[in-house]
Amino acid sequence: MAMLRVTSCLFVLLLSAFFSMLSFAGEKRFRPAAHVVTSFDDAVSAGLPRSMRLPTTKHHARHAKDDGELVIESELDVGLRFPGDVPGKMYVATWQGQHAVVTRSGDHLDISVPAAEGVVVTGFDNESDVPHHVDTSLTFDKGQRQTTAPPASPSTSRAMNPRASSLPQITFWMFLHDDVLDVDRQHIHARYVAWWIADLAKVLPSHRLWAIYSQQIAGVTDIPYGHTLALQDWTDAIDSWNTRERTPRPSATLDFKFMLITRDRTAPGTSGQAWQGGEQAMASLNGRYSVIAHEFGHTLAAVHDDAEVRYASGWPCETNMIPVTSVLRANCYRYSAKNERNMRVHVAREWTIPSIPHLPDEPKYIIMDAKSPASD
Repeated sequence: MAMLRVTSCLFVLLLSAFFSMLSFAGEKRFRPAAHVVTSFDDAVSAGLPRSMRLPTTKHHARHAKDDGELVIESELDVGLRFPGDVPGKMYVATWQGQHAVVTRSGDHLDISVPAAEGVVVTGFDNESDVPHHVDTSLTFDKGQRQTTAPPASPSTSRAMNPRASSLPQITFWMFLHDDVLDVDRQHIHARYVAWWIADLAKVLPSHRLWAIYSQQIAGVTDIPYGHTLALQDWTDAIDSWNTRERTPRPSATLDFKFMLITRDRTAPGTSGQAWQGGEQAMASLNGRYSVIAHEFGHTLAAVHDDAEVRYASGWPCETNMIPVTSVLRANCYRYSAKNERNMRVHVAREWTIPSIPHLPDEPKYIIMDAKSPASD
């Protein structure tokens, strides 16, 4: 009897060890040895479309069976450059069954998913396989300070001009104010810009789009704002910079839109301003996640009157140019059909200098501020 108990115990121990080995072998089989960012680069190099599995939380980074599936569908023909002359690429993808835009730059890999509550960003870097998440309700990363790039020199600035292309080009040049240097610039792109410029590429297929970020430029990214003439001051500052840097003049085949991205409201009672059909705009990161799409939309001749609230998905959503927003409605993450047409007509024309500013411009929040905008 005793011998039977010993034999049974040995059998249980051997069986337990066997399944532990299987579990370990399975984990090794499903988890790549390289970091997530390197694995992504390898997947892209192997040809698209391509599917791979990535951890979704800190716990999942150790358990491959809980990974999420990323399907990299195609590369976007959009130019991208971050401060310090760091290039980037963007991809159309599906992340855990949801439409997504992936941005790959430097040591960053960010997955942007437009959702009803905001843009959900899942990011990775070369240091670890543990993903980080950008809270949709929190813009500023208070826990980690962004390592800043060196101030741009004239040679660096000129090197960041878009390369020659067979298509007409529109460059959206975003200057990060000195008061947002503690915000990860890749996260600014992933949350506010990636989903928008991916959609705009479909709206304007006749043009190649560029997104360029610059920071720490004396007389440009350190100017005061928050007053009624802030947009005019920004216009004067960027005009002087363009003259100094000899930026190519806008033409039928090359257009520039310049935005100052700030921490606080750009003018009293507003989180964004733009010249209608013009070159300059301002947007605050304290605005809604559509604020950059909204203000750049104005520079492309999109207007409030042609915005829509849609109900097709069962829950109301607002197109990008809605003038007064509500937290009770989602974002459609696109422009209305009328505004898409306005923008195509605008970029097809020869360049003209606008004479009437569009001031002020938000959009506002109904719940936070019940009074109507002064002129928007």
